[in-house]
Amino acid sequence: MTETALSNIKIFFDETGKAQEVLMSYETFLRLEVFLKELKNNDQSYFTAKEWQKRIREAEADIESGRTYRVQAQNIEKALEWLDE
Repeated sequence: MTETALSNIKIFFDETGKAQEVLMSYETFLRLEVFLKELKNNDQSYFTAKEWQKRIREAEADIESGRTYRVQAQNIEKALEWLDE
C-alpha cells in the first residue's frame, strides 16, 4: 500500500467548520489517488492495520486536546505561516 503523510495535506475550513479547500502537492495528490484505488480494491482493510489505528488515536487525541488550527478568511496570514512550519 502507498504511504502518504497526512501532514502534507492542509484543509481550510469556513466559519461554520465546513471544509472549503484542500492544499497538497501534485505528488501527494497522485499518491492519494493510488491509495483510494487500493482502498476500493481492498475493501478498507487498511483501517485495521496497527499503524493506522495508532494514527487515528493520535489524531483523536490532538483534536480532543485542542491541537488543531481552524482557518478563516481573517486569519489567512497566520494560516500561511503555519504552512511554512
